[in-house]
Amino acid sequence: MRILNWHNLTGVHCGSVAIRNVINYYGVDYDEALCFGLGSGLGFFYTKNKIGKPSEVIHLRAPNMEPNFFTDSNLKYEWITEADSIIAENNLIQDIEDGFPVFLQTDIFFLHYYNSSIHFPGHVIVCIGVDQKNKIFYVSDTNFKEIQKVSFNDMKKARSSKAEPYPLFFNHFKVTKFKKFQNLRNKIEKAIFQNSHNYINGQRSERGISSIFTILEWLNNLNRWKQLRDSPEIFKFAYQIIVKRGSKGAGFRYIYKDFLEIAEQKSQKVKTLQLASDMNNIAEIWFKIGMLLRLMSKNKTNNDFNELVVMCQEVFKLEYLYHSKVIDNFISKKKGA
Repeated sequence: MRILNWHNLTGVHCGSVAIRNVINYYGVDYDEALCFGLGSGLGFFYTKNKIGKPSEVIHLRAPNMEPNFFTDSNLKYEWITEADSIIAENNLIQDIEDGFPVFLQTDIFFLHYYNSSIHFPGHVIVCIGVDQKNKIFYVSDTNFKEIQKVSFNDMKKARSSKAEPYPLFFNHFKVTKFKKFQNLRNKIEKAIFQNSHNYINGQRSERGISSIFTILEWLNNLNRWKQLRDSPEIFKFAYQIIVKRGSKGAGFRYIYKDFLEIAEQKSQKVKTLQLASDMNNIAEIWFKIGMLLRLMSKNKTNNDFNELVVMCQEVFKLEYLYHSKVIDNFISKKKGA
């Protein structure tokens, strides 16, 4: 049996807590919000599932936040996939035996400590131990203070789930070392700019395209949501994604606001632009959207629908203004340097 010397931390979001736990293993402690922001975590997906339920879903996080956090000019991290389950399992065992924590993307349906009746692929955990005799992996998961046990068989299923909208192929990457960022202010400013650049220009991934303009696609299809067979489940799941599922109540906008408040302490540029205040205004509207979606999952009135459309239009406008301001000011600053 091999279990890493691990001080398990819990928090808001699976990915940012996973980052924090891994860097803590290497002797570094950054606030969870800082981890989320340095990974450029804001995004927006809108997906129509062919067979998955609910039949249409939204997600408000950017892809690749976890490897983005660790990537620098010297080393690029990325999610690694594997086609062979035996190779994937053996590699995971070897990484743990070598003393390296491993990020894994999983479907919580197969993580039995969740007792989930629905599939949710892409949930990030960190594998930190293995018992080969009893065929058990030990994992760190954001929602649990205690280290969780996952059988080899369940782990194989969780890592290879083909549930929509994000089929998995043993997606993973390991971190072999980590030190504090030498120039945290520069890292923060680059991450803020990169997040806005990705969001305005669109970021393609296995889940689809994350883009601010995807909000408009979703907005144009909202009227369809009322007519779909599983309409109540669609509205309810959208509410859960925005308000409940590891997003701090506003589709990750509040946790990003917290990151920007930290950034203002490190960067005069960020403080001058008042980005945290802008993001707080955006977060407040997303929270209201989430709560209205919850209401509409039970009863849909024309007034509620019209209010939802107006709020979605408003949040798109505020997000576009925010990210345009970031891009314009960071570019102009670079040109003047």
